[in-house]
Amino acid sequence: MTLGEKITDLRKKRGLSQEELAITLGVSRQAVSKWELGDAMPDTDKVIALADYFDVTTDWLLRDIQPSSPGSETNSIPSVTEMLRGAPMLLNLTIGGNVFGAALMIYDLWQQTYYQIPTILGLFVQIGMCALFLGLCSSIQTQDVSTGRQWRKKYWRCNIYALALMPSFWVSNIALDMLAQRFPVSPLLLLPMTAMVYFLVCLRMHFATRETQ
Repeated sequence: MTLGEKITDLRKKRGLSQEELAITLGVSRQAVSKWELGDAMPDTDKVIALADYFDVTTDWLLRDIQPSSPGSETNSIPSVTEMLRGAPMLLNLTIGGNVFGAALMIYDLWQQTYYQIPTILGLFVQIGMCALFLGLCSSIQTQDVSTGRQWRKKYWRCNIYALALMPSFWVSNIALDMLAQRFPVSPLLLLPMTAMVYFLVCLRMHFATRETQ
């Protein structure tokens, strides 16, 4: 494809007449017509103006190579800025999902359902929410380590309260069962022990994810 053919093709794609393009470039309509027919070559400054106006490279205009399409960049990895656009909404989604998962497990604990289906569903929901947002953090961290770590900390800081509830209960229950094999232990200790473990885990995560000013 010659330079004239390229100019004609770009002009028609924009829906411009030769006169409209000439006015934009500050030349006569006859000059544009001669460029397109191949009877004359535009000056260097006009080639640059054409490239800027049609958003192509001067290298493509002057050499017979195909322009790369806008979406065919070799680096298809989204930028950190693009990934961060949906991060706040995704964070809110994971908070809601983890709270819902914890609610299912608490319901199962209260109702003592068969096969513990609510607990299993709650665990899958929480695992899915963790994988979803932490996967985003890992993608961000490949390009910007500091930003990735910051959002990872923000995730744990917001979600630990829902995520730590049932594990704290399970750990306390196992610990009481082990103590009961050697000492007389009241089942009434399960609730305060769970609360203590839960408080310690949340406090530990609170200080671990504290943002330095």
